[in-house]
Amino acid sequence: MKTNIVTIFILLFSIFNLQFAQFAPAYTPMSLENGGVELSTNSIILNANDFEIDFRENAQLTIYPNQFIWRLELTLPEFKSGHLAISNWLIPEGGRLFIFNNLESYTGPYLSKSEKEFTSGRFISDKLTLEYFEPVNAEFSGNFIIDGILPDFVIPSSQGAVIQTVKVKPERERPKIMVTGYWPPTNEMVRHFSQDSELNPAGWQGENWEGLGYDVVSFFPEFDPANCNNCGQGFGNLEVDYQDFSEDFWPIIEEVQPVGIITFSRGFNDMSWELENRVVNRTNWYDDYTPPLLPTPNPPDDSVDNYHVRYTSLPTADIINAINEAHIGLDPYLDNTNAGMFLSEFAGYHGVWYKETFEEDIEIPCLAGGHIHVGAQVDWDTAKEAAEVSIRTLINYVDQFMVMPGDCNSDGEVNILDVVALAGAVLSNIELTPSQSEAADMDGNGLLNILDIIAIVNLILTN
Repeated sequence: MKTNIVTIFILLFSIFNLQFAQFAPAYTPMSLENGGVELSTNSIILNANDFEIDFRENAQLTIYPNQFIWRLELTLPEFKSGHLAISNWLIPEGGRLFIFNNLESYTGPYLSKSEKEFTSGRFISDKLTLEYFEPVNAEFSGNFIIDGILPDFVIPSSQGAVIQTVKVKPERERPKIMVTGYWPPTNEMVRHFSQDSELNPAGWQGENWEGLGYDVVSFFPEFDPANCNNCGQGFGNLEVDYQDFSEDFWPIIEEVQPVGIITFSRGFNDMSWELENRVVNRTNWYDDYTPPLLPTPNPPDDSVDNYHVRYTSLPTADIINAINEAHIGLDPYLDNTNAGMFLSEFAGYHGVWYKETFEEDIEIPCLAGGHIHVGAQVDWDTAKEAAEVSIRTLINYVDQFMVMPGDCNSDGEVNILDVVALAGAVLSNIELTPSQSEAADMDGNGLLNILDIIAIVNLILTN
C-alpha cells in the first residue's frame, strides 16, 4: 500500500474541518458504554510509515440494535506520535469515528461534515484502534481512507508576532492577565482567579499574583453537576452558546483590557495540554444548544475574509517546556490541525481577534493571546497546576515588552537603584538587557550617558 504524498502534503496545510470531543456534546464509544461491550476487531500490522487503507474493506463489523460498528486495529512499526491523515471522508449523519491510543485514551468523535479530508488528533502509541459507528437507518453507507501518518507540527522559530516594547507609566494600574474556561476541568482550574464572590467564595487569589506585578482574572460558565461529562450550555458568564459568549466577552474585555489572554476549554479524552496554533473565521460551525444555533453574524469577524486564519501569539515553546519541566504527567504540544468548529474555537478566535485588533486608546495593548485545550482525563488539581504554569510563563513573556522609563533594573519601580544600574552601564561595569536599555534611554537618542542619569534623578525627585 502506497501513500499519496501529494494528498498528505495538502492535508498538512489544509483548513481541517472535523469536530472532536472537546468541541461538542460528548459521545461515548460503544466499547466504553455501560462498562464496555465486546466488539470484534480486525488487525493490520504495518511494515512502513507509508500506507493507504480502505477502512470498510479491512475493518470488522459488529451489529448492535440501531448501530453498525466497525473496528480496525493498526499496529505501527514503532512507538511514535503523530496524526492520521484521513481522506474520502463520506459518512452519513449520525456516523462518528473514535481513534483509541489505548483502552482509556482516545480522540474523537469525528462527525459527518462536507469536507472530504482531515487530520486526526494527536496520538502517542504503537497501536491504534479505530472504532466507527453508523446508524442502521443511515441514508447511505459511509467509508473513508487512511492515507498515512503525519508527524507532529514543529514549532516555527518565528512563533508569534514581533512585538515592539511598550512604555508604561509608573503610576499605571496593575496590568491584567485574563483567562477563561469552559467545560471542566477548565472552569474549575481557573476558579481561584475569579473576582466574583459567588463563583469564588474562598476569595480572589489573582491580585499581584505571586508578586509578579500582574493581576490575573478569570471568567467561565457554571455547570450542574460540576463534574459533568456531557455538560451542555451551562449558565452564567461565557456560556457554551455563540450569542451569549460574544455578548459577554466584549464588555468583559472592555473592562479588563488584558495585556495577555488565554482561553481554555476541555480537550480530547486524554492527558493532553494542547496549544492551538490556528483559529479560523469560519462559517461552517457546528450547532450549539439554543436557537439561533450558529453565530450571528456568521462568520463572526466581518473585518477579514471568510476562513481567515489568525495564529496564536502565546509563547508556545516556553509553555510546552515549562509543562514538561513541571513533571505533572501531561502531554503538552502545539497543534496545527483543527481547533474545533464549535465553541472552543469560537472562544479562541475571540481572544486572538482581540489581541490583533486592540483599540488605539488602550494604554497597554494585548501582547499575547491564544487557546489551550485541556485533556478530559486531567484531574482538577493537576489542571490548576498546569494552568498556573502556563500563566506564569505568559507573564514572564509579556513582561519583557513592558518598559517603564527609568526602571533600569526591571523591578517595577524607579529609584536610586536604577541610577546605580545606569551608572554601571555607562561605565561599562554592567550590561543591561535590551528592554532595560530602552527604559534607561530617557531621551530616546539610542545612547546611554550622563544626560539619561540626570533625567532619571529628576524623575525620582518629582514623584
